[in-house]
Amino acid sequence: MDSLLDKISKANFFSSLDLASGYWHVAIHPKDTEKLAFCTNFALYEWCRLPFGIIVAPAIFNRLIRRILTKYKIEFACNYFDDIIVYSSSELEHWKNLKTIFEIYEKENIKLKLSKCVFAQTKISFLGYEIEQGKVSPNNANIETIKKLQPPTNVKELQRFLDSVNVYNKFIPQYAKLRYPLNQLLKNVKFNWTNECQDAFDKLKETLTTKPVLNLYNPDVTCHVFVDASQKSVGAVLKEPDASDVLHPIAYHSRTLRDYEKNYAITELECLAIVDDLDKLYYYLHGQKFVIHTDHAALVWLKNVKNLRAHHPQTNGKVERVNQSLVTRLKCKVNSTSTKVPWTKLLESVTNEYNLTPHSITKYPPAYLLLGTLPYDSPIGQNSYYEPVYEARNLALQRTIDYHNKNKIRYDSRFVDKKFNIGDLVVSEEFHYPNTRKLSPPFSGPYEIIKQCSEVTYEINKPNPLTKQATQIVHISKLRCFNSADKLKLSHE
Repeated sequence: MDSLLDKISKANFFSSLDLASGYWHVAIHPKDTEKLAFCTNFALYEWCRLPFGIIVAPAIFNRLIRRILTKYKIEFACNYFDDIIVYSSSELEHWKNLKTIFEIYEKENIKLKLSKCVFAQTKISFLGYEIEQGKVSPNNANIETIKKLQPPTNVKELQRFLDSVNVYNKFIPQYAKLRYPLNQLLKNVKFNWTNECQDAFDKLKETLTTKPVLNLYNPDVTCHVFVDASQKSVGAVLKEPDASDVLHPIAYHSRTLRDYEKNYAITELECLAIVDDLDKLYYYLHGQKFVIHTDHAALVWLKNVKNLRAHHPQTNGKVERVNQSLVTRLKCKVNSTSTKVPWTKLLESVTNEYNLTPHSITKYPPAYLLLGTLPYDSPIGQNSYYEPVYEARNLALQRTIDYHNKNKIRYDSRFVDKKFNIGDLVVSEEFHYPNTRKLSPPFSGPYEIIKQCSEVTYEINKPNPLTKQATQIVHISKLRCFNSADKLKLSHE
């Protein structure tokens, strides 16, 4: 819906067309009518036209209308299922566009319902919005319905209210922050309607009943993004200037913080607000010049820093080893049952099992070394089963060092130094999640070495799905030389 509204930002005249019995415009192939048969008291009947109720009907019908508009290269009309809006910059042009649409519909045997059609208006109601030149606002009828809603008395009524309001969330500044008290009632807790909940309920209704108006997006002017963050939510407002250089809102965005994000420092939260909002408003900002406004001085300082480098956390391999152990345990649990349980639901129990199990190298459970208490009740006393915690930690450290030295000797005895040159073809080792199928390929490629970033990292032309960049920086241990099939020979050849 947002992309549809953005297309009509420069239009002055609008028409709304509604198809009569929309699905019945789609004929069913004679060989397939028996698949849609239904029984009555009198006989067995088969649908010859696409009926309402089957799950694929909306997609089939929407694709049909879109193909017709594409077939005739119509750029002055958009559809949302059987609702079609025709838009033009002048009245004369608009009547010509309507004539073109009618001729196409007559040719394609499409029928309209005249009582639901509106022609050549400067302000029109379409899909719950009121649209006029460069502006959009909530539909009056829907706002009146929301205005009459009473405070909910149970979770179901609260969900209905939030569903009604959420349709217009982009019209409400700090929407996530306003509805935060109401979100707490949706959790598995006793329904308790407090004064804070009533205030949130009233503010949401008041914001919508004052009939907020948003300007439609204009790609020819500079966008301004105003961001802010709190301990509960992050949000932004996208604005554009009018002819008098007065900024008007285009869209609002906000969301509540996730549990781990609530531990961020204020600078990190302000930075999160920028990253999150730019991702949400990507459709408007990509490829365009825009200005970010923030009231946090630490972030303003960033634009003056030269040679700013990305922060990459460094580890000595211990974290990776723990992750491998957790992945192995997850794979065993996932594959131990006939019904595949998502690994995310098993992660907490697997992590607890790992923390309560004696380590093969240190001989102590990680929970004991960290907390100094046994993860279970010992019948022989808390401090009789293992050494005292300070002594156990020293022993665990020494055992870890001894094991590391032993592995180093073993690794050095078979280590072969690898070097790659620019232009070499390599394959890259893939990381596999616990639900990955057993025969999934362990390597992907080939890729070309673009440059050497350090002694152990290379940049290859492998697309990065996270950063959306065309290249990736990969550690040398994840790379292997690529040998084409014509260069490989069997031992007897």
